[in-house]
Parts: sequence; structure tokens; C-alpha cells
Amino acid sequence: MGVKGYPIKHIVIIMVSAMSFFIFAGKNTLDEDNNKSIFTYDFTGKTTALPVPTAEKLPSSWKGFNLLNMFYLKGRETDIPFNEKEFKMMSDWGFNFARIPIDYRILIKSNNWDNMNESAMRRVDKVVEYGIKYDIHICLNLHRAPGYTVASPAETTNLWTQEKPQEAFARMWGFFAERYKNVPNEYLSFNFLNEPSGVDEKTYADVIKKAAHAIRAHDSNRILIADGLDYGNIPSYLIKELGIAQATRGYAPHNITHYKANWIEGSDNFPLPTWPVFLLPKYLYSFYKDDVPRSVFRIEYDFNMAYSLDVNVGTVSNEARLIVKADGKIIYDRLFKSGSGKGEWTQAVYNRRWNIYQNIFNKDYRIDIPAGAKAITLEVTDGDWMSVNDLKFSPVCKTAVSGTAIPFSVTPNIPDWGAVIPSVKVSANGQFITESAHVQNGEWLKNTYIKPWDELIKNGGGAMVGEWGSHNRTPHDVVLRWMEDNLLNFKDAGMGWALWNLTGSFGVLNSGRNDVNYENYNGYKLDREMLNLLRKYL
Repeated sequence: MGVKGYPIKHIVIIMVSAMSFFIFAGKNTLDEDNNKSIFTYDFTGKTTALPVPTAEKLPSSWKGFNLLNMFYLKGRETDIPFNEKEFKMMSDWGFNFARIPIDYRILIKSNNWDNMNESAMRRVDKVVEYGIKYDIHICLNLHRAPGYTVASPAETTNLWTQEKPQEAFARMWGFFAERYKNVPNEYLSFNFLNEPSGVDEKTYADVIKKAAHAIRAHDSNRILIADGLDYGNIPSYLIKELGIAQATRGYAPHNITHYKANWIEGSDNFPLPTWPVFLLPKYLYSFYKDDVPRSVFRIEYDFNMAYSLDVNVGTVSNEARLIVKADGKIIYDRLFKSGSGKGEWTQAVYNRRWNIYQNIFNKDYRIDIPAGAKAITLEVTDGDWMSVNDLKFSPVCKTAVSGTAIPFSVTPNIPDWGAVIPSVKVSANGQFITESAHVQNGEWLKNTYIKPWDELIKNGGGAMVGEWGSHNRTPHDVVLRWMEDNLLNFKDAGMGWALWNLTGSFGVLNSGRNDVNYENYNGYKLDREMLNLLRKYL
């Protein structure tokens, strides 16, 4: 549709201050006080296919990426000029949305909240200009704001409780509003703050209301978006009442999307990701522990040839006798004991509370499974308890009793104490079958994370997915299966989305995955398979 007319004319040489000049397609003019820059653009004859967003209905056709060029102060790849070539690629591929997460420290001088850096603002001007030129909606976001961030280091002030950072936050958004008041909503929106946490709904809404008031004082019609509560996961109806749309996240489950992410403590210990995820508790308790449910691993599969089972034992509390049976017949019986000093464990751990050792083994123990077996069970019959990290099944014979045989792994992944272990059936093609309550899949994602946002949309609130994606250490095939389930859910809910990121470990360009055959593309390493999947849902 057209937007008040508008051809891009690369014509302007303008003065930003008495002594500085610059050239670009868009332009900045001085306001009446001759001390603030106002971005303007010659839209004469310019038409656009971009939809008109409203607070009640964000476009489901918004599809694109987060661009991290101003994401983190002085970062080698996160504090650099925007690259016009990336906008052209996005446009050529059919994408029409770019979220721009900004570290506010890049925007100011001398760490002074009131001293905006005009040079940095020209970089923002450039991204707005590229958006207009290539028909890509630009969503500006303060990823770090005065008094709040999810990144490190933490802010020294508190946006939720202190007046000064709240005032600075509102002033910055007022500054953006005045500078870009001439840009139509088809091309530009404001996303207040990245992933609020540690704040109740009323306080959050009050802070956002102040910033919205500062924006609307200069631009009463600007489309505004606030991230949901609890890191963007929970919609706020108080925010909706302010006439503000909202954005959620698509990072669940975290142990898949942030597997071995070096900024997430403990992610090195996440189990190897699979998708769908079959939820299996890690603990086997002895018969004598009457404070927890009886726990037995039961794996049903047509073992049509001899197999080896490698059981990776995790922690052994004091001592535990592991019994493995094939169709009810014992094929393995071993008493594991923890103690002081050196042993078969990798680390001795003394628990003073219970006056016992709970040593970490993290070691494989091999068990032979006879051909023709139909069900394997593992249980602890004596002692205290043990945890199991992995059960790896591998065929060892060349000749099957019938059909074919495949290797497969069953990976316990829930550290919840006292959780019941479900039986697992493994089909001939290696697919797991278990009760739906013990599976994380597309339906689980929809019911757990999308449903609250679907209800917001049905109640007249605009919503989109501001960030989603998976880090490059998760196996590529797992990521693609997980992504498609998310894309189907976003489509069904009528929500647009922005992948984190275009270029980098979550993205389609230069993602640094070890299991991708990259295509050389315009000087980048392109993950064509991921790109094709995303384009399938445009």
C-alpha cells in the first residue's frame, strides 16, 4: 500500500551543527530551537508493501532478524556501522522486519545520560534510512537502558525503584520520538526495553507509561511495543490498557537453545539436545527409600540382534546396586560404592549433612544385551541412589534376527528429585514413544508458551515474537526440527517474528556451526538449509 506518496531521492547535503555536514538519502534538519536534529526523508512517490501496525494488531507478516550492530558497547561485532548489503539480502530473500537492540551507552557521551552522541545517532539514522529504502520495518529497542539490563555488567542503578534512571529512560525515548516523528509507522516502531525481570506488573507498567508519555508528547501516533514480563514470556494486560503492543520470546526449552552457551552458567552440563525432548528423570532410588516413588528405567525395543548398552553413571550416593534385566532376566549386577581418595570415580564428594560420600563417576559401564530381547530395565535394588547420565544402545552383530537394527540413545535429562520415570518405547526407525505428559514438542511449546499470547491477541492486544533461535552448539538437525515447530506455532497464532540473529551464532550467516555445509554468499557463510526453512514460513 502507499504511504502518503514517497521516490527515494539521494539528494541532501545538510547541516547538523554550525560546523558539521553529512550526506545521505534521509536527512536531518534542525528543530525550532536549532539544537536538535530531526530525521526527515523525501517520500515523494514512495510506495510500500509494508503493513500498517496498530497496538491492537501487530502484522503477522512481520518476519525478519535482530541486527546486533549496536548491541554492546565497544564489542568487536556489536558496536559497528550497519551494512547496507545485509538489508539488500534480507529484502531479496523476502524478509521485511529488523529489530535493532541498542546498548544505550553507545548513544551517550562521557557516561552522561543527558549528553546524547550525535555521531552514534547518525548510525541509527542510517538503519532507519536502509529500512525505508529496502522496505524493511525497523524496530528500535533499548537492550540496555539506564538502570536495567539482562547483560553483564549489571547497571549500578535500578530502573524499577529509582526515579533518576526512570527519568533518563523516558527522556531517551522522547529524544527518539522527536527525531523520528516524520517516519510513518509502516517503517518504524519503538520497543521500550529488553526482557524485563525482577519487577511486578504494576511497577513495570508505571515505568513504561512514563516513557510512553514522553514519546507521545512528540509523536502521538508512534506504534509502541513492550516486552512481556518475566524476560518477555508473560503478557501484561496493564500494558495492553496503555495502548501498547507486546513482544514475547522463543527460547524454550533453554537447555536446547543455550546449550554450551558461554554466557550461561552451567550450560556445559546440559544434556546433549534432542527434539522432541523425552523427559526422563536422572535418579534411580533403592527399594529402601520410602520417601520417593519407585524408579525403574524401562526401554522397550525389538533388539533383533545383539546390542551393547553403555550406561553412563553420574553420581553414586554412598552405595547403590545396579541391576539390569532383559525381559526380566538379570544380565548385569554391580554394587557401586563411593568413598574417600582415589577410585573409579572422577571426583570424591563428601556430604557432611549425611556423613556419606556422594561421588561423581561420569563413566560408562558396558552391558551385553542378547539378540531377541524386547524390554530392558534398570533399577537400584540395594543402597541409596545413583544418577544416570546416558543410556547408549549400539548393535554389535552383523546379522539381525529379523529386520534392521539402529543405534539409539536414551538420555535422562530431569534433575527433579522424586520424579516418576515413564516407560519408553523405541520404534524400528528410532522414534521414541512415551506418554504425552513426558514429552516436550511443538504441542507442548504451544500450550506452555504460545497459548497466553494467543489469548492476548484474541482479546485485542497486538503481539509478536521479538527474539527466538538457538545457539550454534546445538546439533543442526535438532535446531531445524525445533525451529519448524516454533514457526508452525507462530503462524497459527498470527504472530510475526525476528530471529536472533542475522549474522552470528543463532543466525543464517556466519553462525560458526561445525555440522553445516556453508554456502559462500556475498562474502558470508550462508546456512542455506536454515534460510530455506525460514522462507518457507514467510
